[in-house]
Amino acid sequence: MGVKYVLSEPTPPGWWAKNKVIVCSVACLLVGLYIGNGNDGQAAPATTPTPTPSITPTRSAKN
Repeated sequence: MGVKYVLSEPTPPGWWAKNKVIVCSVACLLVGLYIGNGNDGQAAPATTPTPTPSITPTRSAKN
């Protein structure tokens, strides 16, 4: 009768498998801070107001 199952120690997880949650969390935090601090506190320059349209009287030709 041969050996059916061989029990051995599994290889330990690599660096990425151990730390991917921490790395992704820190990356997302940094992206969130970058997006949140996008406004440096200065207001956008005000645009000059456009003139309001006015009605000009039309001249009728006298016959």
